[in-house]
Formats: sequence, C-alpha cells, structure tokens
Amino acid sequence: INGDPGWVWIATTPDLTYYTVAHGRGFAQATDLVDADFDATLVHDGWAAYGGYQAATHQTCVAHLCRRADELICDLPAWARSTPRQVRDILEEALATRDDEETERRRVIDDLAERVELLAEQAQPHDECRKLVNHLYNNRHALFTFLADPAIDATSWRAEQGIRPTTVTRKVCGGNRSDRGALTQGRMMTLFRTATQQGIDAVDYLANLARAPDAATVAFFT
Repeated sequence: INGDPGWVWIATTPDLTYYTVAHGRGFAQATDLVDADFDATLVHDGWAAYGGYQAATHQTCVAHLCRRADELICDLPAWARSTPRQVRDILEEALATRDDEETERRRVIDDLAERVELLAEQAQPHDECRKLVNHLYNNRHALFTFLADPAIDATSWRAEQGIRPTTVTRKVCGGNRSDRGALTQGRMMTLFRTATQQGIDAVDYLANLARAPDAATVAFFT
C-alpha cells in the first residue's frame, strides 16, 4: 500500500467471502472482518492473532501441520525425524476417522489428545521438533474439532482458494498506491468472489447497479 507492507485478509463461508487489504496482521485487523465476540467456529492456520477470539470454537488447519511435519521429515537429520513422523501419524489417523461413527470419533479424539500430551512431555533435542510439538500442544484444543462436529472443515481450504487470486493480482500490479485503492480492492474482490459462490454474474449485477435510478432498489446477494 503506497510502498508500505500490506496484508490481504479473508473470511469466507460456503456462500460469502469478505476481503480487506490492511497495513497490519494483528487481532485488530482480524476484527475488521469478524467481530471480536464471534462465538461460532473459526477454521484457520493457527496464526497467533486468532487466539483473541476467546468466545469462538477453533479448528486449526490440519493440512498446514501435515505439510510442516513432512518438511521436517525431509530436512532434519535422521536422528530427529521421529518426532515429525509421530505428529504426521497422529494427524493422519484423525483425518482417517472423519467418516466413522460418532462413538468411534470421540474415542479417537481422547486417544489422540493423550498422544499429543505424551509427545509434549518428551524431551526434544532438536529446536525444530521442539517448536513443532509446542505448537501442537498449544493448539491441542483446536486440533480435532472437526471430529467432534463433521460439519466443520479439517483444513482452511476455503480461505486458501480465496486468497490465491489476490497473490496473482499482487504479482501483476505490485499492490495499491493508496489506502483508498486498498479499500476499493477489498470491496471489489468481495463482490466478485461472493457473486461466483452464489452463481451470480458480477458484471451484470454491477451494470444493473450503475443503471438503477435508486441503488437501494437493486437486490444484493442472498
């Protein structure tokens, strides 16, 4: 934004996506999209700022953790690979249980939560393993929410897909010249993405809006 660092934020559901382009990446910027007292479920990548949503139920993205474990398995010396492999096993077992009966899912939740706690009690001689286990333990209450409620996604794939076009835009245009431009970009991305989700032709909608004698009479998205 005018040569200064900026971050694209996205909040999305199956029917609606909302974007902002902000100067920061803290809780204050998060609440521009989702109110601080939000008390439903948030699926996210584990970024610390989301911890400010104390009334919400959380699900940290399992795919992010799997990728991190895989990278460590490839990069760490052989003697340090046991920890990321154990983490990978825990996560894969959780994903494999998604379609099981509720009784089995709850049994697995208890079992995997205990394994995470045992892993946290073990000495971790490698710094990267220690960081991974600490992150897993600190987010232990948000690891298996998707098993307790199958309607909840195990990963933040909706947001990942929604954020990709903004990466292309940034690489093509280099960002925004002003805060007004950033605000306009957020509004336009919100409109086009939500229109696509709802099967609406955004160009037709904008044309009808521009021609309408009274913009308040133009029906918006459902």
